[in-house]
Amino acid sequence: MKSQLKIANWLLELDSNQTQKFYAKGVDVCNCAYCSNFTASAGRMSSKFIALLAALGIDPKMPAELSEFPSNEEGLHTYLGFYHFTGTIIEGELTTSSTWKESNTLKLDNFTIGFSTELMFVPEDFPAPVLQLEFEVDLPWVLEPLDKTADNQ
Repeated sequence: MKSQLKIANWLLELDSNQTQKFYAKGVDVCNCAYCSNFTASAGRMSSKFIALLAALGIDPKMPAELSEFPSNEEGLHTYLGFYHFTGTIIEGELTTSSTWKESNTLKLDNFTIGFSTELMFVPEDFPAPVLQLEFEVDLPWVLEPLDKTADNQ
């Protein structure tokens, strides 16, 4: 069932039930140490971000793509990634990696998000129309200490 959701400057039309059904089937997720750390951090993620994912029908432990960057001066790991969901943008400026700016993104605690129609890695059977929720976040390392020699191989 389609519904509308107002998020900051965006008005989305979405079908969270279709999105939820897709994620319930299971999605292949990378199990490298960095992606596993992101997944293990789900319980420590911003409650605002988790609530948004729930409203969209997205499972927080199943991002379509993640990139991790070395820890910063606070010891946090920067993740860039995105999720897919069934919906369209009725109002609001799109976000792309080349147009990522304050006017077309939203800060939800430690997450910065935006919505894009420049889709990547969409599974063939994902219910259309598809939007991409892009995000950037700094998260702590919550797994066993990372073997530094693994990074150099």
